[in-house]
Amino acid sequence: MTFLSKVKSQYAIVSSSTIKTTEPIKIEYECKDEMFLVTVDGIDYAVIDHVSSPEQVDLKKVGKWVEETYYDGDYKSSAYTPARLPLKEFRK
Repeated sequence: MTFLSKVKSQYAIVSSSTIKTTEPIKIEYECKDEMFLVTVDGIDYAVIDHVSSPEQVDLKKVGKWVEETYYDGDYKSSAYTPARLPLKEFRK
């Protein structure tokens, strides 16, 4: 069981949706128990801690970061362990 699967099974969803991008990748997020969980094409991709509402996060910044890192072979190969990202870099 993946990290995000464990989190999703333990906590109630506050909000979830899809982030629009210019790339043909599907970026979804869920906000649960003070965590903003990002899944890309079904892969557990990133976690931003201390987020009580998705309104705190700039979704365009998250989408841009994913687009920049997703095609990097080194990063994608380690994506099964989600990156822990600081909220200050993605705050609105």
